[in-house]
Amino acid sequence: MSIILSKTSRNLSSSFLQNTFLLAGMNRPLYLSYGLFLLVTFSLNTKLFAQPVQKKVVMISIDGTPDYLIDKFLRNGVLPANGAFAKMKKYGAYAETMLPINVGSTGPSHTSIFTGATPAQTGIVGNSFRNANQSKNSPALSAFRQPVAAETIFQAAMRQGKKVMALGGVGLDDSDIKRKTDYLYMYPNISGPSLVLDLNSTDTVLKGQNNKVFRKLKTDLKSPSKPIFEVAGGLKIPLHIYLTDSINSGTNTLSPLPQIIVDTDADLNNGYAAAVVPDQWTVIALVKNGKQYNVSFKILKKDVAAGKYRLFMSAPAEIFGYPSSFLQKIQSAIGFWPGEPENRKQTTGLISEEIWFEQIDRLAKYYRDLIITGMKTENWDLLFGYFSTLDDVQHRYTLTDPRQIDYTAENGKRPARYAGYIEKWFQTIDRYLLEIMDAAPPETNFVIFSDHGMIPIHTNLLINNYLEKQGFNVSKSELEGISSGTSAHIYINKEKIGVQSLPSYIKRLSQSLQLLKDSVTGEPIFEIVANQQEQKRLGLYHKDYSGDLFVSCKVGYAISDRYLPDVNYLVQNSFDPAMFAHQNQATKNFLLNGTMNETGRAVHGSLSSIREGQSIFYAIGPNVPTRKLKSVLSIQIASTVSKLLGIAPPKDTKEKSAF
Repeated sequence: MSIILSKTSRNLSSSFLQNTFLLAGMNRPLYLSYGLFLLVTFSLNTKLFAQPVQKKVVMISIDGTPDYLIDKFLRNGVLPANGAFAKMKKYGAYAETMLPINVGSTGPSHTSIFTGATPAQTGIVGNSFRNANQSKNSPALSAFRQPVAAETIFQAAMRQGKKVMALGGVGLDDSDIKRKTDYLYMYPNISGPSLVLDLNSTDTVLKGQNNKVFRKLKTDLKSPSKPIFEVAGGLKIPLHIYLTDSINSGTNTLSPLPQIIVDTDADLNNGYAAAVVPDQWTVIALVKNGKQYNVSFKILKKDVAAGKYRLFMSAPAEIFGYPSSFLQKIQSAIGFWPGEPENRKQTTGLISEEIWFEQIDRLAKYYRDLIITGMKTENWDLLFGYFSTLDDVQHRYTLTDPRQIDYTAENGKRPARYAGYIEKWFQTIDRYLLEIMDAAPPETNFVIFSDHGMIPIHTNLLINNYLEKQGFNVSKSELEGISSGTSAHIYINKEKIGVQSLPSYIKRLSQSLQLLKDSVTGEPIFEIVANQQEQKRLGLYHKDYSGDLFVSCKVGYAISDRYLPDVNYLVQNSFDPAMFAHQNQATKNFLLNGTMNETGRAVHGSLSSIREGQSIFYAIGPNVPTRKLKSVLSIQIASTVSKLLGIAPPKDTKEKSAF
């Protein structure tokens, strides 16, 4: 089993941005002289006009980035004047705000960005949703794997002879040929649980290759996890864990260095899967049943004298690349995917805040290196890249509303501490964007956007608990709410209600939802309670997938679709167990196991009219005008990219280019 350590593959010497600015027509003698020099050169060499440089476009999604925060950080100097966002704003095109679709969540938003079509056309009406005809006992559908009923910008580009590279996009995977691009690095699919193993030294000593000595480690009786590598589909592999006290230094000598050895069989003579050294991350690939899974290991604690260790293994992630030679080139250049941050394990205290931020840092660097390496590895016309960093950090650390229960924690100092984290990571992504731009070919146009903004949350509504409380029998499968952050579709079981009773049932249900009020302001909690006719106006109605009613919250509320009878239907949310220590055990369990877009301190999924949920649009490059735009629509991105590439937009795109 080979281990490839991550390597940085960057070239910061490219003058992409510089050349772009020179051609922007700035009113300075130096630039005018350079422009005249170019004109003379082009006139003398007419062959350049006969063979124009092929246009390239890089699309980068910075998940969860609100335009109001970018504006604030540019205004107060958090984002530097020579950074990527400042330069794009000065020399490129940018929008005061970008309006996402009316379920501003990762899955449906990206799908509509890629297709230029609304959920009414794509069929992706939420992060999670149902088919009106599916069994009520079957799981909800996922926006990340559900077929899309519209052509994407990637399909349109390939249909018109362009080479497309996609590095981690929604709806781009191995499930169908239509979801593949010429070069594809699928966003890894989390396939099993992460592990935190408390290990004790034993008296069992084994010898491996070259008579190297290994001491067996066993899990403590109170260990949070058992040493089993488990992935979806029933695959379970026992992990054999040992301690050794020396490592080959590379000069054929052994140096003292305690390390934990992890293997997938009991035979040390045939090698082992991972050697984990203190204070370092070790990433490995396990190939089973034709699929590759990446996991990262780190020693969280060690007491050598007592023979006690705590070992962390990230959640197994299924990796897919197309063609396989492209994946091999990527992994040879920058190593294996490092894994997502472990939100729930930080909430429960199994991993520290420090480790969580190490995971954030490793993943952000990997995204950066993936894009830069991809640009240099193959010939391409359209490249898509992705950063989840700002989405993850804001979900956990947005603390700006005095009604949030963490707001007064740490003697009122927590909001400022959390704000510092968010500022730091906005600066980091700004710097990484600049490095990517510097590494790009000079003919490259960039379109930078986000799928949605982020809304501070103080209260979580368990919508199915509320419906049950109001006399609607969720417990008897009469109806069910399926949430996407701050919004939800409500599906009624027609077999139980009956067609004739349905109109009056929907009316009564709608009235009950509209009566739900904020205990402080007295205002309705929902921004809208929409029947299917009203959903058409919002671009949300799809005959197969939309709910009988759609609800979306005002600022401050998120929706959970879990049905938990022992939990109140309104719960103040936090990721800090100290903040909800007084709650009953069922409520504690709900908050401890909450997802980022459910019990997060900031959540998305709102209507496009919610200011905090609005997103960013920036563009720069040789074919991008210097222009300030008012508001643009996210569904204009597909036609904008098409214009820059010189192709016809995807078939279902209705909106024109943003410029």
